[in-house]
Amino acid sequence: MATESLSENLAALSCVPGVGRRTLARIFYSRKKHRWHWSEFWVLRPAIIEKIPIDEKIVLAIKNWQREYIIGDFYVSLQQKGIRVVAIGSEEYPQLLAQSEYPPVILFAQGAALDPCPRLPIAVVGTRQITSYGRFVTSALTKQLCQSGATIISGCMYGVDTVAHETALEEKAHTIAVLGFGFDHVYPVSQAPVLQAILAGGGTILSEYAPQTRPVKGNFIARNSIVAGLSAAVLVTEAAQKSGSHTTAQFALESGRSVCAVPGPIYSPYSEGTKWLINEGAVLVTSAADILTELGVDGSGITAGLAPSLPELTSPLEQAIIAALQTGPQQSEEVFARLTCSFAEFQACLTKLELDNYLERMGEQLSICY
Repeated sequence: MATESLSENLAALSCVPGVGRRTLARIFYSRKKHRWHWSEFWVLRPAIIEKIPIDEKIVLAIKNWQREYIIGDFYVSLQQKGIRVVAIGSEEYPQLLAQSEYPPVILFAQGAALDPCPRLPIAVVGTRQITSYGRFVTSALTKQLCQSGATIISGCMYGVDTVAHETALEEKAHTIAVLGFGFDHVYPVSQAPVLQAILAGGGTILSEYAPQTRPVKGNFIARNSIVAGLSAAVLVTEAAQKSGSHTTAQFALESGRSVCAVPGPIYSPYSEGTKWLINEGAVLVTSAADILTELGVDGSGITAGLAPSLPELTSPLEQAIIAALQTGPQQSEEVFARLTCSFAEFQACLTKLELDNYLERMGEQLSICY
């Protein structure tokens, strides 16, 4: 016999092939309007189906699912895995997400309980191909935001997402990771330690997808809408011209949220995306104070911008190497060919610059850190 629990029924429906966010929303709002019982729905009474409405393919999929599964058993399996079902309208469902465009009617959650109305929820997103500059600004800005009481939201991919989550954990701040797949999977597998650290550090992991749902491209676009919907502002720290973070920014704008972006090195391809956003009206950010001001929060306590404290370049050779790298990352042999020093002097100078955090070596490629 079907239970009348909203969470149990929506969770079960999310497992039915072909039932996505829009179909779940139709069912949810039809029940809210017409006040039919779930016991009537699961026997697929024509009068109920007409009120939703859902097509024959979905009706058939629901019939087939019921031949293999029992609603109550599925819900128990979620509880055994430590997975909560957070339905829209429940105490734990985030208010900002509920107010966004096309919010999911349920979320699957693991970890710390969600604050439905956090003081300062900020999404930090950007490229997966993070540079040393991107790593620095993401870490620095996230740290400043955390010290101002922010909750950090991101998508738990490698690159900017990971730096944002890890910095939040270091600062003992709450961080929320939003997945584009179900909890039975990890994508990419290399992100498993990050997810484990988030749970161990008091963070929360969310997904609108049932645990068995595999990672597919379209899911990550929908995931971005949740990242934006949870947030008062979206900060893009580093992004290429066709970055997926642009979709997150677009979702933010559609929900009336602020979009902020960090300017980057002018020759870096991973500055093109943030430059485009700034040209389109995003708030230019050089300090977390810029974001707080945009949100009407006092940011006067934040005095440090993004300029790192570095030793002065006193050697002409050091100055020449840094000048050569101003146009972007280069191979070490290309830089050496422009200089008049010995190779031993060149290598010694590179080591000093690396120790002083001026440059980063990845194999034979050299790039400026900041």
